[in-house]
Amino acid sequence: MTDNTQLTNGRARHGLLQRCRDLIQDKSGVGAVEFAFVAPILVVMYIGAVEVSLALAVDTKLSRAGNLTLDLITQGTGTSRAELAAMEDVAQSVMAPYDASDVELKFTAIQVSADGTEARVVWSWGNEELKPYTENAVIDIPDSLMIADSYYVRGEILKTHNFITTIEFTPAPSATELDLDETYYMRPRLGTEVNCSDCND
Repeated sequence: MTDNTQLTNGRARHGLLQRCRDLIQDKSGVGAVEFAFVAPILVVMYIGAVEVSLALAVDTKLSRAGNLTLDLITQGTGTSRAELAAMEDVAQSVMAPYDASDVELKFTAIQVSADGTEARVVWSWGNEELKPYTENAVIDIPDSLMIADSYYVRGEILKTHNFITTIEFTPAPSATELDLDETYYMRPRLGTEVNCSDCND
């Protein structure tokens, strides 16, 4: 009786070990397991590529809008608050088909001193949230532009780009939006200054 019991137990252990070996050697589900690990990474990479491509496209449009609006302003010898405000429509047209309702613009005329040591605000205009600079205030500009008696018009354009998707396991709120901004300097095309008749009123 004891011998039969031991024989049965031995067969059971042997059968269990054989099943374990078969399970270890069975590779029929490897593809599914690998896909389960790789699929989330591929999805994140795909979404990331789409988001980066779209952000770059919007940033390119924003750069073009900032450059074009400032170019239009510096083509004349004078401007006004109404004309500067109209640059919003120009920027929105350039930004199409992307949403440009939140584009912010600021234009500032800058005069460098005769000795080239400081730059001051001649006039400044900003739309929406952007406050214009104070008249005659000292303003920072790139060292390469600190040329005695130089006159520039600076254009600043800003926009918040909202991502299409929000991946929950990325740090919020940085995963939901991206602040884009560009700054340009141009010299007047006609004459030495671009005056704004009512910017300092």
